[in-house]
Amino acid sequence: MTHLKKNTMDTEVYVQVTAFDKNSNDEFGRSIIADTKESFNLQVEEFESMIPFTKYYITMVSDDVLTPEQESIIEDYEVD
Repeated sequence: MTHLKKNTMDTEVYVQVTAFDKNSNDEFGRSIIADTKESFNLQVEEFESMIPFTKYYITMVSDDVLTPEQESIIEDYEVD
C-alpha cells in the first residue's frame, strides 16, 4: 500500500511578526512558518509570551500574495 503525503509547500505560510515598544524605538521580531492554523496560532502565542515590552503593538507582514488556503491559516489575525 502506498501512502501519499499532501504537499504542504502549497499551503505553507511565511509571516514576519514584529512587536514595537510604544515607549522607545525598540522592536522584537521573528518569522513564523506554518502549514496549519493551529501551528500558526501556537507560534503567535509563543511569540507574544516572549515580548519584553510592557506597552507594544504588533505588526504581521507577508511578502507573498496569499492563496485562499494560506489565508485560512492566518484568518484569526490581520496580516499586511
